[in-house]
Amino acid sequence: MADRDPARSLAETTLALCRIPSVTGQEAAIADELTSRCQAMPGVRVERIGLSLLARRADVPEGPWIALVGHSDTVTPAPPSQQPLCIDEASGRVFGCGASDMKGGLAVMLALLAAPQRFAVNLLCVFYDHEEGPAERSGILPICASAALRDVALALCLEPTDGVIQAGCIGGLQARVTALGKRAHSARPWQGHNAIYAALPLLSRLSSLPRNEVQVGGLPFYEVTTATQALTENSRNVVPDRFVLNINQRFAPNRSLAEARAALLSLIHSCGPYQIEIVDEAPPGAVCLDEPRLAAWIEQEGLTVEAKQAWTDVARLTALGIPAVNFGPGETAQAHQAHESVPIAALSVAYQRLLRLLGAV
Repeated sequence: MADRDPARSLAETTLALCRIPSVTGQEAAIADELTSRCQAMPGVRVERIGLSLLARRADVPEGPWIALVGHSDTVTPAPPSQQPLCIDEASGRVFGCGASDMKGGLAVMLALLAAPQRFAVNLLCVFYDHEEGPAERSGILPICASAALRDVALALCLEPTDGVIQAGCIGGLQARVTALGKRAHSARPWQGHNAIYAALPLLSRLSSLPRNEVQVGGLPFYEVTTATQALTENSRNVVPDRFVLNINQRFAPNRSLAEARAALLSLIHSCGPYQIEIVDEAPPGAVCLDEPRLAAWIEQEGLTVEAKQAWTDVARLTALGIPAVNFGPGETAQAHQAHESVPIAALSVAYQRLLRLLGAV
């Protein structure tokens, strides 16, 4: 990026990426755009894996690699009347679905790949698909299963973090819980057994559960278990014989998937004889703050460090033994919102800080 102040170019790139619809499962167009942009950069080697893209810039033969990681998909956007698509000079923001989560981060990655300075390390940028959908379909999975990340010494996920370091991430479980009853006419409910009422002990227990603070690496993570969906499949004048709940559990990085799963099953079983199916699970991400280059950069930049109270692909990276944290220009409060936007100043600050992490000279 030739601009001495890259803010305008970052804003324009972010808007251009937001103009390309890329709802999860529909990332072909943005994958092609990212590929085209990277292929046009001198010295950048590009590899496609499905709808994911690896872009490598090797400034230091045999030197260490730092990976910047970002997903190209978005949630379904709000209606056009609720989602501007523009650069608003008055507010200093770029508006568009995915602006904060996380096309602003992708714009920063592209700018760093094209930066005119020489780096003290090698740079790998990973652009991948299907992050917002089920964990098992994520485009980062085949990348992690390959040798592509073998030489990575440090990774940063450019998820929205309000410009602070968010270390680790909480794990997640989704359980489909079915309460059973007996079908009856709603005018004669005594002839049946209402499955909704059969779920009341579980719902009552869930509603009374406080958040549980767990300190990991000196950072507070909050464990929560929440009912997020409820469903019956019957006519309005029928007492239901099945009532299905989705239970969402989030747990701290000091617990394994097996431990969290056992705790969730025990909680549900203690409330009644329900049918339980674990339908999705994602491991937590380790807190990795002692990697020397990362620790020195955090101190140099005076960066705030927080716990990541959400799930990100830091979990997949730390599971491979790669020190990884979350750091991005987007605002967490903007993610998945109508009127989503990202501050232009935040894009510029993230770009400059990451230039220093890469040892730009």
